[in-house]
Amino acid sequence: MDEMMAVAANEQKVNLLLEEGTVRKRTDSEGDLDSNVEDSNYSPEVSQRRRKIKRRIWKNIFVLGLAFMVSFSAFDGLQALQSSINCNEGLGFASLITLYISFIFSGLFLPNAVIRLLGVKWTIVFCMACYMMYSLANFRPDWYTLIPTSVVVGLAAGPLWTSQSVYVSASAYIFAEVSDKETPDSMLGKLFGVISSIYYMRGIVGNFISATVYRELLTPEQRHHEDPGIVYTCGASNCRDTNGNSTSYCYPPPLNVTSVILVVFTAVYVIAFLMLSFFLDKLPKEKDKSEDIHLLSATFKTISLWKDYRMWMLVPIIMSGGLRLGVLNGDFNESYVTCGIGVEYVGYVVLCTSITQTLTSFPSGLLTKYIGRLSQLAFGVVLGCVLIIMMLLWDPDDRVILYYLIAAGWGVTDALIKLQIRSFIGLLYPDKPSAAFANFHLWNAVGSSVSFAMSLMFCVSTKLYLLFCFQLIALALYAVVECVFNN
Repeated sequence: MDEMMAVAANEQKVNLLLEEGTVRKRTDSEGDLDSNVEDSNYSPEVSQRRRKIKRRIWKNIFVLGLAFMVSFSAFDGLQALQSSINCNEGLGFASLITLYISFIFSGLFLPNAVIRLLGVKWTIVFCMACYMMYSLANFRPDWYTLIPTSVVVGLAAGPLWTSQSVYVSASAYIFAEVSDKETPDSMLGKLFGVISSIYYMRGIVGNFISATVYRELLTPEQRHHEDPGIVYTCGASNCRDTNGNSTSYCYPPPLNVTSVILVVFTAVYVIAFLMLSFFLDKLPKEKDKSEDIHLLSATFKTISLWKDYRMWMLVPIIMSGGLRLGVLNGDFNESYVTCGIGVEYVGYVVLCTSITQTLTSFPSGLLTKYIGRLSQLAFGVVLGCVLIIMMLLWDPDDRVILYYLIAAGWGVTDALIKLQIRSFIGLLYPDKPSAAFANFHLWNAVGSSVSFAMSLMFCVSTKLYLLFCFQLIALALYAVVECVFNN
């Protein structure tokens, strides 16, 4: 990104990425560009540089979004299947619990240190490569393969997601600096909206692959097997254990069929790795990789935000994203879809979630400028509560359209809430982006690990009641922070 670095050379604000310095407006005394003046008033050379920076930023956002979309097509497609393909002894749930507990640890201790060591770009590349191990471990799913691999993936997740958020946030501030019409607030919404829309397409690709393979290669008996004399409990009434007898449906598809999916997913990871390595530009003025790294100092920066009451009030709404993930990828896929209509429908149902996430994200980012964050976030929470009521009252049957509708609704809810929270955090902590986004992904991982753990201990109905109440409390706390920030 030579052109970008040339103009940014006089802009001290880009040091916020790795220095955690203060973002500030440039001054004329520093030879900076006055954002109140039209671009046409600059010399042709300066105007051309500004346009090149904008094009580079958009190019990088699309490369980053596509790479995450490609790689997480594999990871999320496999994650959605864990409760179905590794249901024996709860191995699938156990691997996801382990993964997200490791995610919590990495979100607390690793992001700042790894980013300072490798730089933002190479942190993304290295951690993305670690995700490939989860796909490889599923070729031979067992406690001694899946659990250690889940630890590795979880440790990579914190730096990966934090560096992605820092990259997007920094790009938004740099774009606003060289633009006469855009503000950091509007650009944060736009860039996070664009990258979220691209990223959410992951489910369309990954789940279509898994659903198509199972539908073509599984026999009718293998798709939805039922043992005579055993009555399985589906839906909200499903409990992991009832009077000592498990009523959960568990009949994993043959491993040779699943292996076809795993081969495709592994190839997908390689494509994402190459895209990031060769087409994603480094951010300006990254730290020298040989700099001494102080792990405790980096960790303190993440923990330091806990002194801010606003962060604690945002924790519930952040955690709600992880709780929804556990309900959707765990309970809904196992207790509703697989139990009700068969494992081959899991991919198609989750695909609906991804489609609505994709269609919702970009418009939501644009609407932030006109109707704000709170109204969109409130709509997402209310829609989620309506979906919970539907799941509590509905006894799964063969009406396939209902599975699709519920999954699509969860996609809208998740897209609205996550997009608005991420853009708000970028605006709330412009001087500490690494620590702020590390906290976001840390608490989201806490929600996921708690949700998957609850699936092994409680009935589905209990989890749904808890999520219903938790979302409403989280919305109220977020509203307070939003009002304080605007005033």
